[in-house]
Amino acid sequence: MLVFVTGGVRSGKSDFAERRAISLLKENGSNLHYIATNQVYDKEMQERVKRHQQTREKSGANWIVWEQPRKIDELFSHFKKDDVLLLDCVTTLVSNELFSGWETNSEKWKNVVFQFEIEQNLKCLFSQLAGAPWHVVIVSNEVSYDGFASDEGTKVYKRLLGRLHQHIVLLAKEAIMVECGLPCWKKGGIRT
Repeated sequence: MLVFVTGGVRSGKSDFAERRAISLLKENGSNLHYIATNQVYDKEMQERVKRHQQTREKSGANWIVWEQPRKIDELFSHFKKDDVLLLDCVTTLVSNELFSGWETNSEKWKNVVFQFEIEQNLKCLFSQLAGAPWHVVIVSNEVSYDGFASDEGTKVYKRLLGRLHQHIVLLAKEAIMVECGLPCWKKGGIRT
């Protein structure tokens, strides 16, 4: 089962996604995994990671945490039937994959073939997650709320992310938009 949770920045989507993952674990899960795609580059990100860690601790659930900024499929051998996975988040994963090598001034993202390969690889990843014998909750951000992008990198990123969101929703049993901490089911589940 695949559940997609999205919303704007600081909308409460990660908290909701964690609660949804725990509820799936209670229903029929085995182990609870948290796949963190963030890479900590600054103090703000360090504080956000710490807040997420504290929230998971308070949940009382036994989270198995994987820090995997790219190549999520490398973790697949660690999961077994009925495990519950929370992938947080797609926006960071897409950025990590698309802009890999930025530290060395690589601009592979400008190459249309590279963009296509990233999109196909990520669509394949999400399809594998949807077809796996695990319960998967995927978190992402709605970056389209930020208005129009002026630089080419942001335009490429937003277009790619939009197409990936549509693909994930197609695969998902549930798609939930979280606004102001309130979940609004767009697909499956409870419609509000």
